[in-house]
Amino acid sequence: MLILLAIIAGAGLGYLFERGDFCFHSTLRGLFRFPRQLDLFRAYLLALLIATPLVYGMRTLSWIDPWIPPFAWQANIFGGLVFGVGMVVAASCITGLFYKLGHGMLGTLVGLGAWAVGDILVYRGALAPLREQLTAAPLMVEGSSATVLNLFGPIGAILLVVFGAAAAIWLWRSNGRTSMSRGKLWGWLPLGIGVGIFTSLAWLLAKAGGSNYPYGTSYVPTAVYEAIFDGSDLSLWIPIALISLIPGAYIAAKRSGTLWVRGENLRRYIELALGGFLMGVGAAFAGGCNLGHSLIGVPLLSLGSISTTLAIAVGVLLAHQTARLFSSRRKEQPSLIGSA
Repeated sequence: MLILLAIIAGAGLGYLFERGDFCFHSTLRGLFRFPRQLDLFRAYLLALLIATPLVYGMRTLSWIDPWIPPFAWQANIFGGLVFGVGMVVAASCITGLFYKLGHGMLGTLVGLGAWAVGDILVYRGALAPLREQLTAAPLMVEGSSATVLNLFGPIGAILLVVFGAAAAIWLWRSNGRTSMSRGKLWGWLPLGIGVGIFTSLAWLLAKAGGSNYPYGTSYVPTAVYEAIFDGSDLSLWIPIALISLIPGAYIAAKRSGTLWVRGENLRRYIELALGGFLMGVGAAFAGGCNLGHSLIGVPLLSLGSISTTLAIAVGVLLAHQTARLFSSRRKEQPSLIGSA
């Protein structure tokens, strides 16, 4: 039963990601491009507006008893920054590497391999002491991980209502021709609704499967490594759900006509390897990634997830601006040589 439920949870999410090409790299980098590319960010906001009250309601009714990502601000910020840079280098997020493999981008296997190496290096290798130091003293509130509500109380609730109302108004005013479809892809409205509802329902699937968290990537390669070489017990839910993103995306790609089996050029392989490695390192330090923190942890109102997501955005901005600077200098170089 566990395996079947995990496959349903992973394949369903992979299907949604592929139908909307919902890569968190594009979601955040679109904020800093000119002109702005905001459709995926709108979908993300809408998913949060749907998932946050649904998850809160399920917790209040004791339908779920989730693990809350801890708030170790040094690890969250450092890991988030590294992860954001890695996304720009790879031009993908970690979940993007999985679902893009499902639509035929075979080069993502290089990125996934490098992601696994980065994860193991932080949890078991040379960077493990630094991780232990940065995560040694997470902020706790009465024995629980810090959230917006348990740390700030009524003020936190008011801030959430204000932010939610402002986001809802912005989305309402954003309803345009790309809200329903973007060519073969879903528009931000059905994509955000689908992801928000499905990630909320995934909590119930996870509970039925004996897991207290539906999705994530951090520590997964290390857990598999320890199961193989150390004989440690392996919790199967999240690894199976992750792998199941691939067939779910494949089904979506076949249905929508976005299936394109291909390799990459040498430069892209290098970018995928370096970016995947950085994302593995960053997610391991932060204790999560764009999936475990930004899509799952933020609706839990975890300060660790919120701070990591903000740090990821800053990392994307820094890497994006750096890439623009180097690109502009390369364009200027021929004219400088010609005028010499």
